[in-house]
Amino acid sequence: MTRQALVDELRAGPPKLSVGILAADAMNFGAAIELLERFGALVHLDVMDGRVWPRITAGSSLLAGLRTRLLKDVHLLVERPEKHIEDFAKAGADLISFSVEHCRDVAAALDLIGALPNANDPQRGILRGASLDPATPVEALAPVADRIDVVVLLAVGPTTGKQDFIAGLPDKISAVRQLRSDILVFVDGAVTKENIGRVAAMGPNAIVTGSAAFAGDAAENIRYMLEQIRG
Repeated sequence: MTRQALVDELRAGPPKLSVGILAADAMNFGAAIELLERFGALVHLDVMDGRVWPRITAGSSLLAGLRTRLLKDVHLLVERPEKHIEDFAKAGADLISFSVEHCRDVAAALDLIGALPNANDPQRGILRGASLDPATPVEALAPVADRIDVVVLLAVGPTTGKQDFIAGLPDKISAVRQLRSDILVFVDGAVTKENIGRVAAMGPNAIVTGSAAFAGDAAENIRYMLEQIRG
């Protein structure tokens, strides 16, 4: 599969569901992967260093251990993300996005992602993603729009706590599409079973969730969220 074929696949149909694996039982990631494979979700991995966000999460070795045919969606919420891109590419990332607010050279980081081979399928490459905090305007990406495959719009930021920014997402999604109509849009943060249908109606290409998927009956949660996405 080529990079363009992967982009076309993610653009086709209703929004895809990308599920944060770190919200699953850490003692049983294998069962969580099997569940996500049953529903055809993406596997999302939030990488945090305790500096940009207050949490410290996982590194590339955890990603390398996730044996699955599913697309692996890596989000680098760290300082100097460019220093870690190659490690996650080697570990099997299919999509790497990073916080533009904490990258010294966004264009160079995107070029690096685009130049690295995909460890799962060398023909398709790795999708290049840029994530924006709620307060960062989409226009900040204008100088590098030609290098981006995916824009990740965060509905909450490292300094906003649990505050809900979902109401402002339609305008930001529209702004991304005006920037370049073929860029994929992912929405990440503050997504629940109660609001995922509303988020899907805004027209993103993928929706990222975590604890909402694995709290309680994970299979029922994911089934319900996919029903809401598909309307």
